[in-house]
Amino acid sequence: MNKLVLLDDMAGQIPDGATVAIGGSSISRKPMAMVRALARSGVKDLRLIVDVGGPDVDLLIGVGAVREVLYAFVGFEFLGLAPHFRAARQNQSVAFQEWTEYTIMAGLDATIKRIPFIPTHAGLATDVLSVNPAFRVIADPFGGDDVVAIPPLSPDFALIHANYADRAGNGVILGDSHVDVLCAKAAKTTFLSCEQVLSSKDLQNLGAGIQILRIHTAGVIEAPWGAHPTIMAPGYRLDLGAMKDYLHQASDPDLWLNYTQEVIGQDHETYVKHQGGALALKQRLGVSST
Repeated sequence: MNKLVLLDDMAGQIPDGATVAIGGSSISRKPMAMVRALARSGVKDLRLIVDVGGPDVDLLIGVGAVREVLYAFVGFEFLGLAPHFRAARQNQSVAFQEWTEYTIMAGLDATIKRIPFIPTHAGLATDVLSVNPAFRVIADPFGGDDVVAIPPLSPDFALIHANYADRAGNGVILGDSHVDVLCAKAAKTTFLSCEQVLSSKDLQNLGAGIQILRIHTAGVIEAPWGAHPTIMAPGYRLDLGAMKDYLHQASDPDLWLNYTQEVIGQDHETYVKHQGGALALKQRLGVSST
């Protein structure tokens, strides 16, 4: 079975108003090639689900594609706050639901298990309950302490970037898979981009477990540097220069307009050339031989 699709064809399948779960965490292994393709598509009113968001969420807010964000955290870690995310919170142009990392995972798991909620002690005696009306405190029917009922999170789509995949839709993530497996299982449609497409035999011979199974994958995109400028362990480091450039462009409306046209508004190959090309990226970011 061949599930290979093109980036822009993938983005064209995501309609206005869709709920989209994005894998990776913060500035690590974000599916940025797919996020940029989604930004190019002109889609609107997206509802994003992220455990820990970074440039993925910020970019989509910056191009006006987002209606609501469900998140535990969105930022650029040591580089500071996410500028478009911060502005949207301040001017209330986007709706926000504050969850926690665990409750995001629990909500996705509730969808996978096909149950109406997951009970947990997470969130008790915290302000999460006062800022998030989606949660309910209920009595333990077995006589224990009260618990928090976490409702299901049901993405229409999940976007995940892996190290390797095969044409059938199996994917291997080296290192921390974050919440990506939960996203893939909970979503109605999962798109998987990867640094390299391998044969199914070579994928199985990697010596690493296959986390994303083909039964959950609707389309596979081969996108070398598909997580850039975020970290793609063990292949490449954070592109600090590109990340700083993004933050600089996002700080000014005129600069941002140019950035969306010159950088986001091109195909992935043009984006890589804009960063100096594959050879320059390898030299700058120290790609491993793994």
